[in-house]
Amino acid sequence: MRILKSHPLLSLANGYVVDSPQPSNLSYLWNFGSLLAFCLIIQIVTGVTLAMHYNPSVLEAFNSVEHIMRDVNNGWLIRYLHSNTASAFFFLVYLHIGRNLYYGSYRAPRTLVFTIGVVIFILMMATAFLGYVLPYGQMSLWGIVLPQMHNLYFIISSFVFIIIVSITQNDITRIRGLSRIGPHNRDVLSIIFGALLGDGHAEKRFGGVGTRISFFQEDIHVEYLLYLHEYLAESGYCNPKIPVITQRLGLKGKLRKVVRFSTWTYTSFNWIHEMWYKEGRKVLPDCIHEYLTPLALAIWIMDDGSKVGKGVKLSTNNFTKEECIILVSILEKNFNLKATVQSAGSKEQYIIYIWKESIDRLRNIVLPYMVPEMKYKIY
Repeated sequence: MRILKSHPLLSLANGYVVDSPQPSNLSYLWNFGSLLAFCLIIQIVTGVTLAMHYNPSVLEAFNSVEHIMRDVNNGWLIRYLHSNTASAFFFLVYLHIGRNLYYGSYRAPRTLVFTIGVVIFILMMATAFLGYVLPYGQMSLWGIVLPQMHNLYFIISSFVFIIIVSITQNDITRIRGLSRIGPHNRDVLSIIFGALLGDGHAEKRFGGVGTRISFFQEDIHVEYLLYLHEYLAESGYCNPKIPVITQRLGLKGKLRKVVRFSTWTYTSFNWIHEMWYKEGRKVLPDCIHEYLTPLALAIWIMDDGSKVGKGVKLSTNNFTKEECIILVSILEKNFNLKATVQSAGSKEQYIIYIWKESIDRLRNIVLPYMVPEMKYKIY
């Protein structure tokens, strides 16, 4: 394993800088955070430089500023950079907050990050208020002569804070699929790809603008579906309302009890739909080997697997024989599992059978991710 992923400190940096999953439809609106960091760096560098030449005393404050402007090399530039970057910082802060509210960044799983941002905003307001009473500077003068400037900033900041609280607490807007976006971490993608290998399906919505992922199971597997729903709801991907068991007519008029739910519609799910569906038929994506993780394999087994004899059968009726052969090779390459492609008993339909020699290894791989009620599928 590379040192970037094995070293405790480097792995943390690697997770944020290199392997951090990002939404597929990022735009320039996601630059405000980095622009604020850039402004902060400028403020620190120019502030420290100015502090080297500034004398905070009643007698020398004005002369030291004149010294910076006239005698220090590029002193005027450093001073104006420090002053104007402060203004740009506040402008970008409000744009950053507005973008977060518009895209619902206060929802799970980013609630903690958003809360930390609000705390930083409150601390920034407090330090800005102190800036008006710093001694020996123009801010002190204007803070006394024109106190309405201070009050105006307080009014604007309070108004923004009230908007933040009202929107995040009441959640009065539901963002449509056109603007809803991830981030889609690897576990979420593993669940989606594992379900799509089974009975799950991706569906285009809003006239093809966005895509949602639908999960469906018989009522005997309700615990498994509730597990998926709980995970995706806590991650902010679907309605938190618990799915209910419904009835529908099956083949030959037989009454079936089923449980289903769907994610919200995401434009950043479109790439999944494009890979999995060609000409109206579900196909095996070329990159499936990258997303067939232990979690995805566990989801696949819980979704569409069953114990047959001393081995495990995976129903792959939707895929061609060639696609099933590819899946068998991936199982061997990714997990060292021995499997074969067998006929499902119908024309052009096939299953994958994992040999009994590989069952112990299969259990070690998937058991940490399986719902207790579904473990019968590998025992």
